[in-house]
Amino acid sequence: MLKGSISSALLVFLVAGGIGLCTSWTVLADGASVDPPVFQVRQGEIVEIVLSVPDHSTSVEGTWGGRNIPFFQLQDSTTLLGLVGVDLDAKLGTSSLKVTIVSSQWTETRKFIIEIADASFPVQMLQLPRNMVDLDADTLKRVRKEAKLLRTLFAQTNTPLAWTDNFIVPLEGKISGAFGRQRIINGQKKNPHTGEDISAPHGAKVQASNRGIVRLADEQFFSGKSILIDHGLGLFTMYFHLSEMFVEEGNTVDRGELIGLVGSTGRATGPHLHWGARLNNARVDPYELIQMKIGGRFNSVRVQ
Repeated sequence: MLKGSISSALLVFLVAGGIGLCTSWTVLADGASVDPPVFQVRQGEIVEIVLSVPDHSTSVEGTWGGRNIPFFQLQDSTTLLGLVGVDLDAKLGTSSLKVTIVSSQWTETRKFIIEIADASFPVQMLQLPRNMVDLDADTLKRVRKEAKLLRTLFAQTNTPLAWTDNFIVPLEGKISGAFGRQRIINGQKKNPHTGEDISAPHGAKVQASNRGIVRLADEQFFSGKSILIDHGLGLFTMYFHLSEMFVEEGNTVDRGELIGLVGSTGRATGPHLHWGARLNNARVDPYELIQMKIGGRFNSVRVQ
């Protein structure tokens, strides 16, 4: 609810897939209303919500799809950024994203309409050894245990922000398995592909995409030798099918640090890196992280 009748406006940027919506947030008089702007996104994208606030004492909260949106400060300024992941299997249609700004003089909640469009992911046909697809009871038990562990790790969203610079690609190579592909393995429909497969020679160096804490460094049935890095505020990157791992759980790694070598461990048809990303449990295209250009990108956003 608005306190007083302050005349003020903020710039709000929403960015996804390299396309942005800029809208002015004008503080309204009591009882006034405004039609919410509509912003279209696709499955697997990351939405960036950029706000310029009056001062450092101003707080921002956001919600979308029943999940809280964490906001953090950019470069010791009054510009705040919130990140929202659109799951690769998100339901198509429209929903409301709410942002609340609380200053020393006023409080107001504003809505944005998010329209999720079909990403039209392709279908991929694969043939794998039968024992990697039709699992026996013991293997199935192991797979379920490993999946439960990952769900527990992805639920950790209270880790402070660990990075301040742009994300980088962990490995140079050919993208061999596009994010979101619906996989048909040995004639059976399986879960969609949740990352990007980067082909590279066995033993090629894999680096951390950004600074963070290693939450998993272990061998799993499907993903082989696997590393999971927690970058804070519910953002994780994954590095699967490695031949060697050079980090341990609990280690803090820097952007560009060597963490492992390309391999073909787990369920893999050849040497490659599976690079994945999760944002508040949404499965997003890791190349969306490269587009975010945090360093200095939004310095021009100011209070009007």
